[in-house]
Amino acid sequence: MQDFNEYANNPENFNERGTNGDLFRTVSDLAKKFDGKNGNDLLRAVYAEAERGKKNGTLSNADLDKFAATLSPLLDEKKRALLKKVVADLKKI
Repeated sequence: MQDFNEYANNPENFNERGTNGDLFRTVSDLAKKFDGKNGNDLLRAVYAEAERGKKNGTLSNADLDKFAATLSPLLDEKKRALLKKVVADLKKI
């Protein structure tokens, strides 16, 4: 299993066969911005960015599903459950 840094540094993940590059880059940029901060601060920032995308029509439910499917294997069970809840909440927007 890859960790986040291995995934982010693999160019295969950003071509047409890889994950939605724009969404991943947004999250990656946020992760860099919040490096050293607590996980709740990062989660709030990611949620706010995704909420903005849903409201302005640039983030679809399919994008959320792709992102969750990509991130989920990198998380432990507790964080995976939180991700599932966050994605469900965002889909209601």
